[in-house]
Amino acid sequence: MLVSRFNRRYFYGTLICIPLSILSITGICSVKAGDIVIALLITAGFSLLGALGYLCWLRRITVMSDGIETQSVLLPFWKRFYRFAEFDYSETSYTRSGEVLRLVKDGRRVVSIPSSRYQNFEKLRQAIAVQGKEQFQVRDNAEVVSEYKPLNLYIAVATGLFFVLLSLLMPVSQYMRSGYVSMGMMLFSFFGALLFGGILLAFLYPYQHITVWRGQIDVRRMLWPFQTKHYQLADFDGCYYVTIVSNGQLGSKDEEQRWLTKNGKVVLDIEESIYRNYEALKDATRTNFLGRLKLSSIQAMKYSFGKKIQL
Repeated sequence: MLVSRFNRRYFYGTLICIPLSILSITGICSVKAGDIVIALLITAGFSLLGALGYLCWLRRITVMSDGIETQSVLLPFWKRFYRFAEFDYSETSYTRSGEVLRLVKDGRRVVSIPSSRYQNFEKLRQAIAVQGKEQFQVRDNAEVVSEYKPLNLYIAVATGLFFVLLSLLMPVSQYMRSGYVSMGMMLFSFFGALLFGGILLAFLYPYQHITVWRGQIDVRRMLWPFQTKHYQLADFDGCYYVTIVSNGQLGSKDEEQRWLTKNGKVVLDIEESIYRNYEALKDATRTNFLGRLKLSSIQAMKYSFGKKIQL
């Protein structure tokens, strides 16, 4: 049996955020309220929630002879055991912070083990007996349901709501300080909330709940869950394999997408950055192959909003 050991600098750096956030909240609450005070109070609160949420998400890993157990650091009763035979394959990727070993089940990355987080990464990798990556195949007659990458989604939603709430609270802080709210502050607050709310909605727009079963595809957008669109794979002309080129900006990497098209226009786009089980969705929506595209994010956005694909 092998138990993971956290990188001390990585782990303690996160733990330090919790008492600092609590001290910040305690100190700020004793000061007279104002614009900066309220902003700092909200920031400290979000920092505390973020640190606690991170510790819930952080996993202690135990490798046994027949499987692997993951356990939450903050909630030790939240744990799960996987047998090695349950995984489809393992894969190793390289990031700016080091290697990452991922164990894949049903096309979804179930367990991720970064070398930057675990001090005994090499021993963990050697102890995990999962075969290397092979061509993924969906099980016969299996229903494939999309699964979002929760960490990206939660961070984006929390950040967007933070700035929207901060914008809305500006008139409140002015009223608490001076007893009245100017028209300029009201307009600034309104347009600030409108701006950050619009950015959040634009980020959530591509998120779709996709269900694929026996050639039928049901699609429901996160922003409008009351309407479901139904397609058959035979309805599409085919699919494009798309690579969104990052040009190395801000340490980002190229991302893959699958576009299903009709009459030269994108009807359904499936993005690797959104779905945890992207491989399963990609395999379940196989249809006529139309070609490979390498596009910038701006070009991809134009096609997603209705521009006709012309090669």
